[in-house]
Amino acid sequence: MIVAVTGINSGLGKSLVPKLQTDSFIEKIIGIDVADYTGSPDKIEFFKVDVRDKAGLDRALKNVEVLVHLAFIVNPKKLPELKTIYEINVKGSQNVFQAAAENSVKKIIHLSSQSVYGHLKGCLSIVSEEAPRLGIKTTNFYYAHTKALVEEYLDEFEHLYPAITVIRFRPPIISGPHFIQKRGLFTAKNKKRIYTIFPETADNIASLQFIHEEDLTDLLLSAIKRELRGAYNVSGTILRDYSKFMNQEYGVKITKIPRFLAKLAVRFGRIWPKLRWAQAILYNSLLDTTKIERELGWKPKYTTEECIREINR
Repeated sequence: MIVAVTGINSGLGKSLVPKLQTDSFIEKIIGIDVADYTGSPDKIEFFKVDVRDKAGLDRALKNVEVLVHLAFIVNPKKLPELKTIYEINVKGSQNVFQAAAENSVKKIIHLSSQSVYGHLKGCLSIVSEEAPRLGIKTTNFYYAHTKALVEEYLDEFEHLYPAITVIRFRPPIISGPHFIQKRGLFTAKNKKRIYTIFPETADNIASLQFIHEEDLTDLLLSAIKRELRGAYNVSGTILRDYSKFMNQEYGVKITKIPRFLAKLAVRFGRIWPKLRWAQAILYNSLLDTTKIERELGWKPKYTTEECIREINR
C-alpha cells in the first residue's frame, strides 16, 4: 500500500512515520511538507510542496491509495498573519482533498480536533460525534474556526465523492515527546502554585483530557489498514478534577485568576493572534469516546493522568 502524509515534519508526522516504515503492509510513504524532510529515508519519497500549491499536490498524490492529512497551522513560535493561516488551513486542506479525488485516492484520514465543537458558552459539557460543530461560530479563534470550516467542506466533499472513504479524528490536547508540553499549566516542577483560568462548567471543577501521540498514531495506523468511515472522538480518560490531582500528586496549588482577563486577552488577539487561544480556556467540551471504543475495540494506553506525569518527569 502507498500512503501519503501531508505535514510529515509535524510532531504527529514524526511519531507516525516510524510506525509506517516498520509495517510490512506499507510499501511506500509519500511525504509532503513545506520544509525539507530530514528523517529516516526508509520507504520515503518526499515532495517539498506547500498545500496551497495544487499542481504540486497533484504530482505528489499520483498512485497514492491512502492520504493522511496532518498539515495545519496550530500554534507555531512565529504565527503568520490571519489571512495566511486561513489560506493554509482551509484553502490548503481543500486543495489536498481535491487533489486526492482527482488522483483516485481511496481513503482520506483527516486530523480534525475537539475544537470543532467550539469554545463558546453554549457548548455541551460532554460531546458525542453528533453534537453541533459550534467551532464554525468561534470566529475570534482561528484554530477552532478553521478546523470547523474544513469539516464543513468535507461534508460537501463526501457527497460529491461517495466512493472515497473519509475518516475524521477529533482529538483533544496531544502530549508526547514530539509535542511542547513541558511548560506552563501542566508543569509542576519547582512550583508551589499555578495561576490559571479554567473552562466554565456547571460544577466549577476543572476537568480535562489528553491523548498521547502513541495512542493517536496507533489509531491512524489502524485506520489506514481497517474498514472505517466517519467522525470519531479520540482521547484519553477524563481527569475530573485537575486541581485536586495536581495538589495530591505534586503538592501544587491551583489558583484561579479572574475570567475577565481571559476575555480581555481574546480581544487583544486582534493585535496578537496567539492570545486568541484564551478562548479555549474560557469554554471547552470533553469528549465521549464510546463510538471509537465500540467500533474499533480501542482503548488508550495512556490515561490523562499518565500524560501529565510524563510531562513532569
